[in-house]
Amino acid sequence: MKQNIEVCKLDKENKFARIKLNLAVYDLATIYAACYVFLDKAYILLDKGKNKGIEVHLWAKNGLDLEKLAKEFCNELINYAHYFSRVENNSATIKTIMQRVLFSVNPKFAEEAEENEIQELLKELENDAPAKKINRK
Repeated sequence: MKQNIEVCKLDKENKFARIKLNLAVYDLATIYAACYVFLDKAYILLDKGKNKGIEVHLWAKNGLDLEKLAKEFCNELINYAHYFSRVENNSATIKTIMQRVLFSVNPKFAEEAEENEIQELLKELENDAPAKKINRK
């Protein structure tokens, strides 16, 4: 016997799917990114749900299968959640790579960055060094 998996609620009479999302699982940036991908496939309404959640309402465009559309939306949420977590975890590496790219294009940037770093180190040394008084008689 074949069973249809109900994403959250498929209202076939009004032809929309309602997907309840927990903000502890998906942040707003992830939800917005997934919604953006679906702008050509569906009309989208975001609404505040109960218990600090978000409800996504999808109306299929061009006669697309509503259940399939809702499941694809859920997959897109996972895709962007993974993407944003990788970006966050690799942000220091990305920053280093971008700096090297900029420095290789224009060595003047590297010279300025080195000079700024030297000046900051000198300031730190001045602040850390105790003030010594020399008594001369």
